[in-house]
Amino acid sequence: MNWGTKIVMAFILFVGLIITMVTISLRQDVSLVAKDYYVQEIAYQDQIERIRNYRDLGENQIKLEYRKQTSQIVLTLPKNYAGKGQIHFFRPSDASLDARYVLRPDSEGYQHFEAADFKKGLWKVKISWHENDREYYEEKTLVI
Repeated sequence: MNWGTKIVMAFILFVGLIITMVTISLRQDVSLVAKDYYVQEIAYQDQIERIRNYRDLGENQIKLEYRKQTSQIVLTLPKNYAGKGQIHFFRPSDASLDARYVLRPDSEGYQHFEAADFKKGLWKVKISWHENDREYYEEKTLVI
């Protein structure tokens, strides 16, 4: 094998490597945190007000816990909760696993979710509701 053949073979291998790398990179899922990211950024001052309203609740704040022994996620709302809202389970690593639920606590202020419905790992739980002409928002981190 002479030098010319070796150079051509090296060039062909290099081109094959580049084509393989481009193919792999095109198949990767590149998703934003939210599809309407820019709209959310513009309206963020309203979000700051919701967070401030939540912090003003004092002792009536929401509690979220994962009970491993019963395999449940328990959301505790104030007993006098009379608003309407939703809870968004957000999976930062895979948007297809996200789930949204309407807030429907029982008479004691608890709402239960089956942990088996959620993949193990890190979840961000976004809770928003409105009550008495005020809007509230809280974000909690949950590891299942």
